[in-house]
Amino acid sequence: MFSLKRQGDFRLQLTRTLTQPGRHLVELYLFTPHETTLSGHTLSEEQFFHGALMHRFRLLGLPVQDRASKLDTAFSLISPHYEIMHGAWFFRYQASLDRLRQQLQGKASAEQLARALRLSQNFAQRLRKGEPQQSKQSRYFRQLDVYFSWLAEQFLLESMTLEGYDALDDELKRAALEFIQQERRYRAEHDYLGDFKGPPTRVWNRMGLYQRLLEYPVVLRQQLIELGAGTRKLVKAASTMLIMSLFTYFLFNVRDASQKLSFALLMGIALIYAIRDLLRDDLIDTATRWLRKGKPRWKLRLLMPYTQKVMAQQLLWLDYRKLGELQRAVREHSGKWATNEERQIVCYRSRLLLDKAALTQNQIQERLTLDFEPLCAMIQASHQQLYEWQEEDGQPPVVQAHAIEKQHDYNLLLVCRQPGEPGEIAQRWTLRLSAGGIVRCENKAVPWPEAAARSRWWRRG
Repeated sequence: MFSLKRQGDFRLQLTRTLTQPGRHLVELYLFTPHETTLSGHTLSEEQFFHGALMHRFRLLGLPVQDRASKLDTAFSLISPHYEIMHGAWFFRYQASLDRLRQQLQGKASAEQLARALRLSQNFAQRLRKGEPQQSKQSRYFRQLDVYFSWLAEQFLLESMTLEGYDALDDELKRAALEFIQQERRYRAEHDYLGDFKGPPTRVWNRMGLYQRLLEYPVVLRQQLIELGAGTRKLVKAASTMLIMSLFTYFLFNVRDASQKLSFALLMGIALIYAIRDLLRDDLIDTATRWLRKGKPRWKLRLLMPYTQKVMAQQLLWLDYRKLGELQRAVREHSGKWATNEERQIVCYRSRLLLDKAALTQNQIQERLTLDFEPLCAMIQASHQQLYEWQEEDGQPPVVQAHAIEKQHDYNLLLVCRQPGEPGEIAQRWTLRLSAGGIVRCENKAVPWPEAAARSRWWRRG
């Protein structure tokens, strides 16, 4: 299953770990409210795919029990294998922290805090047992060491602000405080304090830069191929042939009827060319979309960092559809307010074929990021006010005006199937957006039907 994490005001990130080779299928449905102006004119499907949706994969190291037998430590000291191995280790640690943060749900827990503390101590010991000597590896080690120290401290400090932290065991709280103090002494000894100085926004942006640099050796490279170019060329050639055949037939008939080249004939020819240029692009787009309806729109080849070895292939679909075009199981879980048959629904589908060799030395983390800033920009600012009569003891009654913030409710449904699993797994979240970002995000239970109830994943509509 996917775990959800908010990133800033506008972004949601869904993550899971892939451990089995084979075909992984993911369907995502974003049900828009009645008030939205989302359409192919305000935000095209291509713009949504390239600007509001990001589907990425990165390497995670194998669990401890499998790593020792499948990794040659002497070989891994050579670049880029050093960066790939240590980066994979670290992002497995980060994924564990994200799962623990998801389990906390705003309340302090002794079990999750103890596990996070133990994971941080073990990773620090493994990372710092030997500093590399090569300049490139030493630079990567320093960035990884700084970012790990900051990330571990942030998780523990965040836990200290949660409800119920004061009621936890004193020994556990003392251990967490000792780890934070130990990290601060370690930073001073290794001249890391400069990376932690400055305003909070500057420190946050600096750590975000470090994360992107650390991700580079472990993020699978993507080669995007847009499908349908051949179909569009064939449609363009066929439409040109049809229009020119009709035009030639018209000219021959006019020549037989009259041997004179009149002004009316010239105007008729010019009008035919104008109509052709006016309708040609729309005709080609409509015919191409009809011929490719239900077929993938993009193909991705996922390549191993540095070596460029193909690890997986991915087919992608993205369409705006009406509620009546969806399958029955999807319609039944589209939310209570899904009664408008005319509104657009964003339908995204991914089919990933993961090679067995890709999981020999790593597990793979799948990340699906949604950026709602384009949708929030469509929410018009409201200048309306709600007036309230208030009376307080000993005070004269007053009329208070409350500004109203316009908000839109969305419904996000995610359906996935993994190789070897008999059925599908569905997850659903309700989102509330305003012009300033995501106001609320809640997880909802989904009583999804059995596998036999859904015969096909993606209808042609």
